[in-house]
Amino acid sequence: MRRALVTVLVLGAAVRVLAAHDPLADQVTIYRDEYGVPHIVGETEEATFFGYGYAQAQDHLEKMFLEYRDAQGRRSEILGLGALGDGYLRFIPYEYRWDGDYLQRLLRTKQAVVENRDKIGPQVYRILSSFARGVNAYIADHRSQIPSWIDGIEAEDVEALERSHYFRFYSVHEALSKLTNLPTSFPNLGSNQFAIAPGKSADGHVIHVEETHMPWANRFQNYEAHLLTPGKLDAAGISWFGSPFFLDGLNEHITWSATWNMPNISDVYEEKLNPAHPLQYLYAGTWRTIRVRFETFRIKNGNGFRVMTLPCYYTHHGPIVKFDKERHRAYAVKLPNFDGVNYSTPLYRLMKARDLTEFKAVLALHLIPRWNLLYTDTRNLYWVHNATVAERTPGYDWRKPVPGWLRDTEWGPYLPLSKMPQLLNPASGFIQNCNNPPWLSTSNSGLRPLDPAPYYLLPVPKPEISQEDLNARGERLLKILGQDKKFTLDEMKALAYDTYVVPADVIIPLLEKSEQGSPEGADPAVRRAIRTLNTWNRRSAADSIAQTYLYFWAQAYRAMFSDAQLERFLAISRYRVDLNSTQEQRMAIAALKEALGRIQQLFGKTEVTWGEVNVVERGGTWPMDGTGVFDVLHPDDGVQGKDGRIRCNDGWGHMLVVDEGPPKREWSLLPYGESEDPASPHFNDMAKLHSQRKMKRLWLTPEEILAHTESVWGIKDRLKRLYPSLGAAPPRPGNRLN
Repeated sequence: MRRALVTVLVLGAAVRVLAAHDPLADQVTIYRDEYGVPHIVGETEEATFFGYGYAQAQDHLEKMFLEYRDAQGRRSEILGLGALGDGYLRFIPYEYRWDGDYLQRLLRTKQAVVENRDKIGPQVYRILSSFARGVNAYIADHRSQIPSWIDGIEAEDVEALERSHYFRFYSVHEALSKLTNLPTSFPNLGSNQFAIAPGKSADGHVIHVEETHMPWANRFQNYEAHLLTPGKLDAAGISWFGSPFFLDGLNEHITWSATWNMPNISDVYEEKLNPAHPLQYLYAGTWRTIRVRFETFRIKNGNGFRVMTLPCYYTHHGPIVKFDKERHRAYAVKLPNFDGVNYSTPLYRLMKARDLTEFKAVLALHLIPRWNLLYTDTRNLYWVHNATVAERTPGYDWRKPVPGWLRDTEWGPYLPLSKMPQLLNPASGFIQNCNNPPWLSTSNSGLRPLDPAPYYLLPVPKPEISQEDLNARGERLLKILGQDKKFTLDEMKALAYDTYVVPADVIIPLLEKSEQGSPEGADPAVRRAIRTLNTWNRRSAADSIAQTYLYFWAQAYRAMFSDAQLERFLAISRYRVDLNSTQEQRMAIAALKEALGRIQQLFGKTEVTWGEVNVVERGGTWPMDGTGVFDVLHPDDGVQGKDGRIRCNDGWGHMLVVDEGPPKREWSLLPYGESEDPASPHFNDMAKLHSQRKMKRLWLTPEEILAHTESVWGIKDRLKRLYPSLGAAPPRPGNRLN
């Protein structure tokens, strides 16, 4: 073993790593399995998290440090003026959030952590510090191979990164969407989660499926790991780069997953400015002074740096994100827990929760501001539309900027967990949420759209329950899981990979009718295409020619007739399309003819399998199944090139299937792999599995870890030292793949 050598010196905003022995390096071993997943075994929790920092740095150091520099408001030191923020506020759709060093400094992301470090619980602070020490140890061990700008981190940087996620991914997003005239288009965020109860399972086991839907290479790229400290911690799951904690994961007792929801958690306050003194704003009949802080930025400029100092403005509501000088107005955003700290605390406690009571106790802290959270154990299904939503005074439109000069618009206390929409062991025997409203999370949920308050959700809900609020993924799961049958484990795995194209149920019958009543229907190529579509199983698969036809049909239909016209087929309202309408038939058949011409032009033939169109390129090229255009359960999507090919870099960002047992068994997959090193076998090994619709086992017992170890960092026999009886027990049965 090469010892970790690290001393951290804080020099201004930078942290420089020097050589000195860290004793935690002697207390941890990193076992990597056949897919490079690190199983980190420490004698203490601090040692285990030290190992996790080291392991992440082995695989993703540069991306991690871009995240840390981001949280510090220092990315422009590496990436130049563009990282400061275009107009100081910019939105990057592929990264799902507002961006820029100016915004991070405005939010005081790192500074607030430094000022409040004493409020972080001692054990959590030790975890943060240990993780940082592990990262720094890797830097010290490999200093000569690492870019000079990577200079080390401290505990506060790790907490600042969690604070950054909390604000920019969780809450600034919603606040800024309430402002008008901002040049942005907010993306549709997604994920799937579903579970069945023992009574709906063929073997009587709870089965839990999680699929995050996120870009595969953006700043929320997932990393999978397993952390083990005997008697203290035994958890596995996915972290965002640079984080020591699992957003989706499991331990020996429970499993949890998260999907995007849309609670109304943040607000924008319109502030009246004093025309005679523009840095004064009106509140409750008196003028208050706007607080001003100045931030200095070092911006990469060629081989050197330029320095820029910018003001940051605040009212008592929060940071000002926009001034309207002509109208004497400013707009300040109010974010939950803006003045708080301990953003890591709930994530750490989720990893250690042993039962539903402890799980709920974490949520009751109001330190996780959003997510649909699904919990399972060997007996229970529990789901909650988790949200940190403050009580608000009726009579205001809380989906737009509200008057900041009135006391009436101040927030009350946060709504308690007990008032949030939630389900426990529903009579239906299943729970699903694919970013649908709470009341559609199972059959006959009993939940009501206007509960717990009319302002609770950011989208305005209708008073009555309506299927119109379902997307195609939720529609598919409610139909399948709502059947009167018991599901096998293999059927649940297949559902995780399901690519049934629900809109085809209307589009294909329409095209069949169109063939008879239009001149285009006599075209031999059109007739062959309709025959192919008619015999299709309606699943987006690599070997499907029909999927290629339907995809290019959708593109042609949109271009010829508008987004709104195509949206009728993508939404559940598709069943209102009149298949006997001559106009509908003419439009449908014209789009198909146009699509076939486009396919011929791009590929030199019309019979093109979907795997020729939809591929992943990651040290090789492999055909893929799903597509995001039709919102299938398992999408694989990306940017379409001029050659017609879609190069997938989006869709599900991680898959986890858990049979709660006993015994508990787990399967998982990342869309790319664990490593960013193209020379590593783990750069694309999971991309290949993904192309083959396979999952790998997630090995968690000490026996399994040893039986599937590919490489070791640290003392190889640590597991046997910690588990003396290990040699006598055979590995638990199970296949490497499903």
